Amino acid sequence: MKLFDGLKLAALFFVLVSSSSAADPCSTISTSLSAAANVYKSNSTGYNLAIEHWLLSSIEEPQCVVEPSNAADIGAILKTVAATRTPFAVKGGGHTSNKGFSSTTGVHISLAQFNYTRLDTATQTVAIGAGTRWISAYTTLNGTGFNVVGGRNPSVGVAGFTLGGGYSWKTNAHGLAIDNLLQVSIVLPNGTATLASATQNKDLFFALKGGFNNFGIVTEFVFRAIPQDLPLISLQGGHLSYAASDITKVNAAVAAFEQQNTDTRAAIVSGITGLPGANGTFAQPIAAVQLFYDGPVVPEGMFADFFAIPTVSNNWGGPITFLAWSGKDGGVSSLRGVFHAFSTLPHTPEFLQDVVDEVSAFGAELGPKSAAYLSVAIEPFMSGALSSPASSSSAYPPVRSPVLLPSNIFFGYTDASQDAAFHSAVARIQANIVAKARARGLIYPESQGGSIYANYALGGTDGAHVVDFYGEEHLAKLRCVREEVDPLGVMRLAGGWKI
Repeated sequence: MKLFDGLKLAALFFVLVSSSSAADPCSTISTSLSAAANVYKSNSTGYNLAIEHWLLSSIEEPQCVVEPSNAADIGAILKTVAATRTPFAVKGGGHTSNKGFSSTTGVHISLAQFNYTRLDTATQTVAIGAGTRWISAYTTLNGTGFNVVGGRNPSVGVAGFTLGGGYSWKTNAHGLAIDNLLQVSIVLPNGTATLASATQNKDLFFALKGGFNNFGIVTEFVFRAIPQDLPLISLQGGHLSYAASDITKVNAAVAAFEQQNTDTRAAIVSGITGLPGANGTFAQPIAAVQLFYDGPVVPEGMFADFFAIPTVSNNWGGPITFLAWSGKDGGVSSLRGVFHAFSTLPHTPEFLQDVVDEVSAFGAELGPKSAAYLSVAIEPFMSGALSSPASSSSAYPPVRSPVLLPSNIFFGYTDASQDAAFHSAVARIQANIVAKARARGLIYPESQGGSIYANYALGGTDGAHVVDFYGEEHLAKLRCVREEVDPLGVMRLAGGWKI
C-alpha cells in the first residue's frame, strides 16, 4: 500500500519541528486552530464537559481539552503532539471502561463538533460524524424510512463502536456495522486528510474495520442506509425480568432460541445479573431478557418460551419506533466500572448455569466492596450472521464461520479505593468462565481464529491482548498498515488497543 510518497518527508519535518516546539503543547495548538475550534483549560465548563465519560472511573484530567472543528484543525493538533511527543486521547462518545483509552493526562481531543448525521436518500447512504452518539443518529433518522446497523446502547459513541466492529440489533440480517461501512474520512498521523474505502486506500480500509485508533483520527463514517419499516410504528420489543428461582428456565429458553431461530429480524440479549441486597450482600442472580423483532408483526410463537415463564417485570409492546426502542441517552453514570469479554460457540443451558454460579460467587466477594451491579450479557446471533463479506475484508473478526458469540461482563461499583479490586475481579471471573466454557467444548481454538470482541475487553496487563481480537494473520497485516501510515508512532502516544 502506498498512501503518500511524502511520509518520509513528513517524518523529517516532525523531527525538525520537535527541536523548536514550545514546551507547552496546549499553547502551541491554540495558535494553530481555526476560529471555530476551542481550547479549554482546567476547571472551565468546556473542560469539565469534554472529559466526562459514562463511567466515573474512566475520567482523567488532561493538560487541556482541544475541540477541533475540521480536519485541518486535527492535522495541526497531530503535528504538535507528534513534535512534542505529548500523550493524547481522542474522545468520541466516551463509553469505554478502560481509563486512558479516551482519556489522558496530556492533550484531550474532543470530537464534539463532529456530531452530525446526514442521510442521502438518492445514494441510500448515511454520513455520521465521529463525535456522534447513536441516540443522535437514530433521532435524525427517525421517520425517514431508513436506519443504519448501529449500537444497541444509545449512549455509545459511533466512532469506538464502529472501529471495533459493531454488533447490532440488525446483525442477524445485515452483519456488523463495519460490514455496512462504505467510506471513512481520516486524518493520518502526519496531519494529512484522506479517504479509505473498498476502492481507495484499501489496506487502510481493512485496518480501520476493527483496528481502532492506530492509523489516525477518523472524522466521518459513511454507512449503507438500511430500510426501516414505515409508518413510524415499525418494530416490537420489550424487556422482561424474572425471579432468581426461574433462572434455569430462562437459560433453557435462551439456548433453545439460539438453536431454533431462523428469522433474521429476531434477536435477543440475555443478562445474568447480581444486585445488592441489605448490608452489602448480594441476592442470587436474576435473569433479564431483551426481545427484539424488526418488523410490525411478530410471527406467532416467536418468543413463546420467554412469555411462558412468569415475569417480575414485562414491558413488551409495540409496534414502536426504533428510536423509542433504543431508549434515552442516560448521560454520565453515577458508577465506576469495568468491562471484560469472552466469546463462545452457541451456549448450552449447562454453561449458562456456570455463568450464574460465577456471578453468584463474585457477588458474595464484591458486595462488601461497594458492588452495585454485576452482570454478564449473553448475545446470541444466527450462524449466518457474519457470512458476508469475507473475513479478509476486515481486521475483525479473524474468522466469520463459525460465528462466535460475544459476551460482555460488567461490574459496577461506587468506591474509588476499590478500583484495583474490581479490575482484578473482572479478570478472574472472565478466566473462570472461559475455563468452564473450554471444558464444555464451547471455546473455538485460537489457532483456528478464535477471538474475543475488543469493545468489551479489559485493558491492562491482566486484561486482553491484541492477538486475542485479530489472530496472528490479521495482526501481521495491521502492523504493516501501521508502519506505512505511522512510521513515527504518533498514534502510540494515544491510549487504546495498540498493535
